[in-house]
Amino acid sequence: MHLPWLRPVWRNLLADMQAGRLSHAHCICWQPELGSDRLLRQATRLLLCLQPTTKACGSCKSCLLAEAGNHPDFYSLDSVDDKVIGVDTVRDLITSLQNTANQHGAKVAWINHADRLSVTAANALLKTLEEPTVNTYFILSPRRTGLLLPTLRSRMQLHQITPPSAAEAQQWLASQLGRVLSNDEVALIQRYPHAPVSVYNWISEQKFPRDCIAELTAAWFTNAPWPQPGKADWAEWLSASELILQDLIRLKQQLPQARLRSTLLGEPAQRWLEQHNVNSDQLNQWLQSCYGIRRMLSEQSGLNGPLLLEELWSRWH
Repeated sequence: MHLPWLRPVWRNLLADMQAGRLSHAHCICWQPELGSDRLLRQATRLLLCLQPTTKACGSCKSCLLAEAGNHPDFYSLDSVDDKVIGVDTVRDLITSLQNTANQHGAKVAWINHADRLSVTAANALLKTLEEPTVNTYFILSPRRTGLLLPTLRSRMQLHQITPPSAAEAQQWLASQLGRVLSNDEVALIQRYPHAPVSVYNWISEQKFPRDCIAELTAAWFTNAPWPQPGKADWAEWLSASELILQDLIRLKQQLPQARLRSTLLGEPAQRWLEQHNVNSDQLNQWLQSCYGIRRMLSEQSGLNGPLLLEELWSRWH
Protein backbone atom coordinates (compact mmCIF):
# COMPACT_ATOMS: atom_id res chain seq x y z
CA MET A 1 0.00 0.00 0.00
CA HIS A 2 1.40 3.36 -1.08
CA LEU A 3 1.13 6.04 1.64
CA PRO A 4 2.49 9.29 0.17
CA TRP A 5 2.19 11.32 3.39
CA LEU A 6 4.89 9.11 4.95
CA ARG A 7 7.38 9.99 2.23
CA PRO A 8 8.83 13.19 3.83
CA VAL A 9 9.66 11.39 7.09
CA TRP A 10 11.21 8.47 5.23
CA ARG A 11 13.30 10.76 3.03
CA ASN A 12 14.65 12.60 6.06
CA LEU A 13 15.59 9.36 7.80
CA LEU A 14 17.26 8.05 4.68
CA ALA A 15 19.17 11.27 3.99
CA ASP A 16 20.50 11.40 7.55
CA MET A 17 21.54 7.75 7.39
CA GLN A 18 23.35 8.14 4.07
CA ALA A 19 25.10 11.29 5.30
CA GLY A 20 26.26 9.56 8.48
CA ARG A 21 24.39 11.92 10.78
CA LEU A 22 21.52 9.69 11.86
CA SER A 23 20.46 10.28 15.44
CA HIS A 24 20.56 7.34 17.84
CA ALA A 25 17.08 8.12 19.19
CA HIS A 26 13.89 8.87 17.27
CA CYS A 27 10.31 9.68 18.16
CA ILE A 28 7.58 8.63 15.69
CA CYS A 29 4.04 8.81 17.04
CA TRP A 30 1.92 5.67 17.07
CA GLN A 31 -0.68 6.55 14.43
CA PRO A 32 -1.73 3.33 12.67
CA GLU A 33 -4.65 5.23 11.16
CA LEU A 34 -1.98 7.00 9.09
CA GLY A 35 0.19 3.93 8.57
CA SER A 36 2.84 4.73 11.17
CA ASP A 37 3.15 1.00 11.87
CA ARG A 38 4.37 0.49 8.28
CA LEU A 39 6.85 3.35 8.60
CA LEU A 40 8.20 1.96 11.86
CA ARG A 41 8.60 -1.52 10.39
CA GLN A 42 10.48 -0.16 7.37
CA ALA A 43 12.69 2.03 9.57
CA THR A 44 13.69 -0.80 11.92
CA ARG A 45 14.45 -3.10 9.00
CA LEU A 46 16.54 -0.43 7.31
CA LEU A 47 18.58 0.02 10.50
CA LEU A 48 19.06 -3.73 10.93
CA CYS A 49 19.93 -4.44 7.28
CA LEU A 50 23.58 -5.31 6.65
CA GLN A 51 23.64 -3.87 3.12
CA PRO A 52 20.96 -1.15 2.91
CA THR A 53 20.47 1.19 -0.04
CA THR A 54 17.32 3.31 -0.18
CA LYS A 55 15.60 0.57 1.80
CA ALA A 56 16.44 -2.73 3.47
CA CYS A 57 17.83 -5.19 0.94
CA GLY A 58 15.49 -7.97 2.00
CA SER A 59 18.01 -10.72 1.24
CA CYS A 60 20.81 -10.51 3.80
CA LYS A 61 20.66 -12.76 6.86
CA SER A 62 19.64 -9.83 9.06
CA CYS A 63 16.71 -8.98 6.79
CA LEU A 64 15.60 -12.61 6.67
CA LEU A 65 15.64 -12.78 10.46
CA ALA A 66 13.64 -9.55 10.67
CA GLU A 67 11.11 -10.88 8.16
CA ALA A 68 10.74 -14.06 10.23
CA GLY A 69 10.11 -11.97 13.33
CA ASN A 70 12.98 -13.36 15.39
CA HIS A 71 15.89 -10.97 14.87
CA PRO A 72 18.15 -11.26 17.94
CA ASP A 73 19.21 -7.60 17.78
CA PHE A 74 15.68 -6.18 17.66
CA TYR A 75 14.07 -5.44 21.02
CA SER A 76 10.54 -4.19 21.61
CA LEU A 77 8.52 -3.03 24.60
CA ASP A 78 4.85 -2.18 24.75
CA SER A 79 2.19 -1.35 27.28
CA VAL A 80 -0.06 -4.28 28.19
CA ASP A 81 -3.74 -3.30 28.39
CA ASP A 82 -2.65 0.35 28.53
CA LYS A 83 -0.84 -0.26 31.83
CA VAL A 84 2.32 1.59 32.83
CA ILE A 85 5.64 0.36 31.44
CA GLY A 86 7.65 -0.12 34.61
CA VAL A 87 11.26 0.64 35.37
CA ASP A 88 12.26 -3.03 35.75
CA THR A 89 11.19 -3.72 32.17
CA VAL A 90 13.24 -0.78 30.91
CA ARG A 91 16.27 -1.82 32.96
CA ASP A 92 16.06 -5.32 31.48
CA LEU A 93 16.04 -3.78 28.01
CA ILE A 94 19.05 -1.59 28.79
CA THR A 95 20.95 -4.61 30.12
CA SER A 96 20.19 -6.59 26.96
CA LEU A 97 21.44 -3.75 24.79
CA GLN A 98 24.85 -3.93 26.46
CA ASN A 99 25.50 -7.21 24.65
CA THR A 100 27.39 -7.33 21.37
CA ALA A 101 25.14 -7.38 18.31
CA ASN A 102 24.47 -10.98 17.30
CA GLN A 103 24.52 -10.11 13.59
CA HIS A 104 27.45 -7.68 13.93
CA GLY A 105 25.26 -4.81 12.76
CA ALA A 106 22.97 -2.42 14.59
CA LYS A 107 20.81 -3.04 17.62
CA VAL A 108 17.34 -1.49 17.55
CA ALA A 109 14.98 -0.98 20.48
CA TRP A 110 11.39 0.03 19.79
CA ILE A 111 9.16 1.22 22.64
CA ASN A 112 5.55 1.45 21.55
CA HIS A 113 3.06 3.53 23.55
CA ALA A 114 6.08 5.21 25.12
CA ASP A 115 3.76 7.71 26.80
CA ARG A 116 2.95 4.86 29.22
CA LEU A 117 6.50 4.84 30.60
CA SER A 118 6.49 5.53 34.32
CA VAL A 119 8.50 8.55 35.44
CA THR A 120 11.14 6.25 36.93
CA ALA A 121 11.29 4.18 33.75
CA ALA A 122 11.56 7.30 31.61
CA ASN A 123 14.41 8.61 33.74
CA ALA A 124 16.23 5.27 33.51
CA LEU A 125 15.88 5.39 29.73
CA LEU A 126 17.02 9.01 29.71
CA LYS A 127 20.41 8.06 31.15
CA THR A 128 20.91 5.57 28.33
CA LEU A 129 19.90 8.10 25.68
CA GLU A 130 22.42 10.55 27.09
CA GLU A 131 25.22 7.96 26.82
CA PRO A 132 24.22 5.63 23.98
CA THR A 133 26.25 2.56 23.08
CA VAL A 134 27.75 2.36 19.59
CA ASN A 135 25.41 1.44 16.74
CA THR A 136 22.37 1.23 19.00
CA TYR A 137 19.13 2.94 17.99
CA PHE A 138 15.99 3.73 19.94
CA ILE A 139 12.58 4.42 18.42
CA LEU A 140 9.87 5.65 20.77
CA SER A 141 6.23 5.71 19.64
CA PRO A 142 3.94 7.63 21.99
CA ARG A 143 0.35 8.39 21.11
CA ARG A 144 1.26 12.05 21.52
CA THR A 145 4.72 13.54 21.94
CA GLY A 146 3.33 15.97 24.51
CA LEU A 147 2.76 13.08 26.91
CA LEU A 148 6.49 12.30 27.08
CA LEU A 149 8.76 13.87 29.66
CA PRO A 150 10.27 17.06 28.17
CA THR A 151 13.76 15.84 29.04
CA LEU A 152 13.09 12.62 27.13
CA ARG A 153 11.77 14.50 24.09
CA SER A 154 14.85 16.72 24.06
CA ARG A 155 17.13 13.69 23.59
CA MET A 156 15.37 12.44 20.47
CA GLN A 157 14.81 13.50 16.89
CA LEU A 158 11.10 14.15 16.50
CA HIS A 159 9.42 13.04 13.27
CA GLN A 160 5.97 14.40 12.52
CA ILE A 161 3.63 12.68 10.09
CA THR A 162 1.56 15.33 8.33
CA PRO A 163 -1.88 13.91 7.48
CA PRO A 164 -3.23 14.37 3.94
CA SER A 165 -5.84 17.03 3.27
CA ALA A 166 -9.45 15.90 2.95
CA ALA A 167 -9.20 16.10 -0.85
CA GLU A 168 -5.92 14.16 -0.88
CA ALA A 169 -7.35 11.50 1.43
CA GLN A 170 -10.40 11.09 -0.81
CA GLN A 171 -8.26 10.80 -3.93
CA TRP A 172 -5.97 8.28 -2.23
CA LEU A 173 -8.88 6.15 -1.05
CA ALA A 174 -10.41 6.00 -4.54
CA SER A 175 -7.01 5.02 -5.94
CA GLN A 176 -6.56 2.22 -3.40
CA LEU A 177 -10.05 0.85 -4.00
CA GLY A 178 -9.61 1.19 -7.76
CA ARG A 179 -13.01 2.73 -8.34
CA VAL A 180 -15.20 5.77 -7.85
CA LEU A 181 -16.26 6.23 -4.22
CA SER A 182 -19.91 5.91 -3.26
CA ASN A 183 -21.64 8.83 -1.55
CA ASP A 184 -21.40 7.04 1.80
CA GLU A 185 -17.68 6.41 1.30
CA VAL A 186 -17.10 10.06 0.41
CA ALA A 187 -18.91 11.10 3.58
CA LEU A 188 -16.83 8.64 5.61
CA ILE A 189 -13.45 9.84 4.37
CA GLN A 190 -14.54 13.45 4.77
CA ARG A 191 -15.41 12.71 8.38
CA TYR A 192 -12.11 10.92 9.01
CA PRO A 193 -9.58 12.62 6.69
CA HIS A 194 -6.81 12.09 9.26
CA ALA A 195 -7.42 8.33 9.36
CA PRO A 196 -7.30 7.22 5.71
CA VAL A 197 -5.78 3.80 6.43
CA SER A 198 -8.50 3.06 8.98
CA VAL A 199 -11.21 4.13 6.54
CA TYR A 200 -9.73 1.90 3.83
CA ASN A 201 -9.72 -1.07 6.23
CA TRP A 202 -13.31 -0.42 7.33
CA ILE A 203 -14.53 -0.35 3.74
CA SER A 204 -12.48 -3.37 2.69
CA GLU A 205 -13.65 -5.47 5.63
CA GLN A 206 -17.16 -3.93 5.76
CA LYS A 207 -16.74 -3.49 9.49
CA PHE A 208 -17.53 0.03 10.60
CA PRO A 209 -16.95 1.38 14.12
CA ARG A 210 -19.56 3.15 16.16
CA ASP A 211 -19.30 6.85 15.40
CA CYS A 212 -18.52 8.06 18.91
CA ILE A 213 -17.42 11.48 17.66
CA ALA A 214 -20.71 12.11 15.84
CA GLU A 215 -22.83 10.97 18.80
CA LEU A 216 -20.80 12.94 21.33
CA THR A 217 -20.78 16.04 19.11
CA ALA A 218 -24.57 15.88 18.76
CA ALA A 219 -25.00 15.57 22.52
CA TRP A 220 -22.50 18.32 23.28
CA PHE A 221 -23.70 21.00 20.89
CA THR A 222 -27.35 20.11 20.24
CA ASN A 223 -30.18 18.66 22.29
CA ALA A 224 -29.34 15.03 21.56
CA PRO A 225 -29.12 12.71 24.61
CA TRP A 226 -25.70 12.08 26.09
CA PRO A 227 -24.22 8.61 25.53
CA GLN A 228 -24.04 6.01 28.27
CA PRO A 229 -20.50 4.60 28.23
CA GLY A 230 -19.98 1.06 29.47
CA LYS A 231 -17.00 -0.98 30.63
CA ALA A 232 -16.40 -2.25 27.09
CA ASP A 233 -16.37 1.10 25.28
CA TRP A 234 -15.51 3.85 27.76
CA ALA A 235 -12.00 4.19 26.25
CA GLU A 236 -13.50 4.96 22.82
CA TRP A 237 -15.71 7.65 24.35
CA LEU A 238 -12.72 9.07 26.20
CA SER A 239 -10.73 9.24 22.94
CA ALA A 240 -13.66 10.99 21.23
CA SER A 241 -13.80 13.49 24.12
CA GLU A 242 -10.10 14.24 23.76
CA LEU A 243 -10.40 14.76 20.00
CA ILE A 244 -13.35 17.14 20.34
CA LEU A 245 -11.58 19.15 23.05
CA GLN A 246 -8.46 19.38 20.90
CA ASP A 247 -10.59 20.73 18.04
CA LEU A 248 -12.35 23.22 20.31
CA ILE A 249 -8.93 24.53 21.33
CA ARG A 250 -8.08 24.92 17.63
CA LEU A 251 -11.32 26.83 17.12
CA LYS A 252 -10.43 29.18 20.00
CA GLN A 253 -7.06 29.71 18.34
CA GLN A 254 -8.96 30.67 15.16
CA LEU A 255 -7.23 28.00 13.10
CA PRO A 256 -8.81 27.19 9.72
CA GLN A 257 -11.41 24.42 9.44
CA ALA A 258 -8.89 22.33 7.49
CA ARG A 259 -6.83 22.00 10.70
CA LEU A 260 -9.70 20.36 12.61
CA ARG A 261 -9.58 16.61 13.16
CA SER A 262 -13.36 16.30 12.83
CA THR A 263 -15.43 17.88 10.09
CA LEU A 264 -18.49 17.78 12.37
CA LEU A 265 -17.33 20.74 14.44
CA GLY A 266 -18.27 24.06 12.93
CA GLU A 267 -20.90 26.67 13.60
CA PRO A 268 -22.68 24.72 16.42
CA ALA A 269 -19.40 24.31 18.29
CA GLN A 270 -18.43 27.94 17.75
CA ARG A 271 -21.84 29.06 18.98
CA TRP A 272 -21.52 26.84 22.05
CA LEU A 273 -18.11 28.35 22.88
CA GLU A 274 -19.56 31.86 22.65
CA GLN A 275 -22.72 31.10 24.62
CA HIS A 276 -20.83 29.45 27.46
CA ASN A 277 -17.92 31.90 27.36
CA VAL A 278 -15.41 29.07 27.50
CA ASN A 279 -11.76 30.07 27.13
CA SER A 280 -8.71 28.11 26.02
CA ASP A 281 -7.43 27.62 29.57
CA GLN A 282 -10.68 25.92 30.58
CA LEU A 283 -10.61 23.69 27.52
CA ASN A 284 -7.02 22.74 28.27
CA GLN A 285 -7.96 21.89 31.86
CA TRP A 286 -10.73 19.60 30.61
CA LEU A 287 -8.33 17.97 28.18
CA GLN A 288 -5.81 17.38 30.96
CA SER A 289 -8.65 15.85 32.99
CA CYS A 290 -9.21 13.37 30.16
CA TYR A 291 -5.53 12.47 30.20
CA GLY A 292 -5.73 12.16 33.98
CA ILE A 293 -8.64 9.71 33.79
CA ARG A 294 -6.70 7.60 31.32
CA ARG A 295 -3.65 7.57 33.60
CA MET A 296 -5.64 6.74 36.75
CA LEU A 297 -7.47 3.84 35.13
CA SER A 298 -4.23 2.38 33.78
CA GLU A 299 -2.39 2.70 37.09
CA GLN A 300 -5.13 1.76 39.57
CA SER A 301 -7.47 -1.20 39.59
CA GLY A 302 -11.08 -1.07 40.73
CA LEU A 303 -11.88 2.40 39.38
CA ASN A 304 -15.12 2.94 37.45
CA GLY A 305 -14.15 4.34 34.05
CA PRO A 306 -17.68 5.03 32.77
CA LEU A 307 -18.60 6.85 36.00
CA LEU A 308 -15.46 9.02 35.90
CA LEU A 309 -16.17 9.91 32.28
CA GLU A 310 -19.81 10.78 32.94
CA GLU A 311 -18.74 13.00 35.84
CA LEU A 312 -16.36 14.81 33.49
CA TRP A 313 -19.08 15.21 30.84
CA SER A 314 -21.39 16.73 33.46
CA ARG A 315 -19.11 19.79 33.56
CA TRP A 316 -19.76 20.45 29.88
CA HIS A 317 -23.55 20.69 29.82
